[in-house]
Amino acid sequence: MQRRIRFTRKVIDGLPPCPPDHGGREIEYTSLEAPPGLRLVVNKRGAKSWLQRYTMPTGRGPGLKRAIKLGDYPSIDPAEACRIAMEHRANIGRGIDPLAVRQEFIAEPTLNEFFDEEYWPQQGRHLKSAACLETRWRLHIAPEFGNLRFSQLRPSDVMRFHNRNRERRCAATANRILALLKRVCNVAIMLERCDKNPCRGVRLHPEMNIRRRVLAGDELRRFIHECQQEKSRVTADFLMFALATAARREECLQAQWSEFSIDDRLWRIPAERAKSARSRLIPLNDFALNILKARREATTGDYVFPGKRGGYLVNPMKVFEQIKARAGIEDLHIHDLRRSAASLILNTGGGGTGGLVLAQNLLGHASSILTSTRYAFLADQNLIDASSRLGSALAGVSDGTTPSPAHSG
Repeated sequence: MQRRIRFTRKVIDGLPPCPPDHGGREIEYTSLEAPPGLRLVVNKRGAKSWLQRYTMPTGRGPGLKRAIKLGDYPSIDPAEACRIAMEHRANIGRGIDPLAVRQEFIAEPTLNEFFDEEYWPQQGRHLKSAACLETRWRLHIAPEFGNLRFSQLRPSDVMRFHNRNRERRCAATANRILALLKRVCNVAIMLERCDKNPCRGVRLHPEMNIRRRVLAGDELRRFIHECQQEKSRVTADFLMFALATAARREECLQAQWSEFSIDDRLWRIPAERAKSARSRLIPLNDFALNILKARREATTGDYVFPGKRGGYLVNPMKVFEQIKARAGIEDLHIHDLRRSAASLILNTGGGGTGGLVLAQNLLGHASSILTSTRYAFLADQNLIDASSRLGSALAGVSDGTTPSPAHSG
């Protein structure tokens, strides 16, 4: 049988399977027009693939005979097979073994493999923002780069990806996505999974999307009225409690009865749930206490705002949107309730530099955290007054009714 052929599609497509009486499982074909060592391999089922045989110099003796598979035909056509074979021959001339490079490349994980097997178990899932990080990875980074290995990820690709995110989303979101990718690459460097961070040098976008939305005046009255009329009491009470305490969304949703001292009018948020990783105390005004009393009558579990499947209320958005629609309010986020609370404090006798500091303290910003010891906190009468002003302001715009605990949905 003729073993030397022309590497063209017409000739290769016409080759029969390896004959049954052939001594091996495959038959190899060569070509005078192809780089030395390039072979077309045909097995007994007729499947065809490319193989390159070569000798790797060792500095003494005849060298090591090696073979590396280039890929399957017709996925790799003759021209591409010749190009790859020529690149390998050039590397061999420089002392680089193509098979060793291939084995090293296979040992290198893809970004998805590294995230799932090393970064997430050891680093990511222990962070406070774990859920957000995992979602960010799955939705934005994994579809773009997840199947690449670290050595394949180039700074130019990261920069284009970052710029596209800025066009499709706000600057802050694009920056958070880049920060996660950069962090994962840094951890990969520390664990010796890659040599350099391809995100280095990619600049963050200027963030100009600072929200200033607050509830005030008639809007605030309509919002509280609709919360008080809402039948789904758990979500409605959560929204009013968030307004009354100026606490963050998850701080309120995950609140447990063991954190409250009703007699002392205090709510202690433990360090593991606080964004600053430090426990903080929030004084409870009358408005917040009335909500807690209604919740206490309606609940028997550990959580102040329980969910339907046990645990705490996870997603209040459906009821929140319904309340906004009935109140005729647009462009309002749950986080805007914190800003609204601060605005109420400043606009009801708490203006000036001192009032701003008090508002920041009540909001629990890390730059002005109060001491977590109970008695030192109780000595800060100004902060208690700030909470009282907030409660009075909310009571002044409500209809004065106490929510009924009859509904817990």
